[in-house]
Amino acid sequence: MASEVPDNVADPSLYRKAKARAKAKFDVYPSAYANGWMVQEYQRMGGKYKGAKKKAGGGEVSLDPKKSDLNKDGKLSKYERRRGEAIAKSMVQRKRNGGSVEIQPRGCGAMMQSKRKTVRVPRG
Repeated sequence: MASEVPDNVADPSLYRKAKARAKAKFDVYPSAYANGWMVQEYQRMGGKYKGAKKKAGGGEVSLDPKKSDLNKDGKLSKYERRRGEAIAKSMVQRKRNGGSVEIQPRGCGAMMQSKRKTVRVPRG
């Protein structure tokens, strides 16, 4: 059985070299750890994958510049833009996957924020 190369690999010879290095490095091959290392090694060697890139969030993420501007100077810094996009992405996922609710703690009195539990609520 020859070393099979996936269809989405741009440079098959480089992929085979990376796979050979992984087989030499790890006692157990194939394994999830060895395959992950092999993919990273292939990319370190300059290898690329073909095909369309998938969006991580799935769905259109709209950034609200007014809410993302933390220091209210009218301009978005790199940090503010990334933070705003991450918040918008999580809001899209929360709407799609249901919401989350905090459980009332047992006992009496206040409870530390770190000890409160959040539970996922299913859709529909």
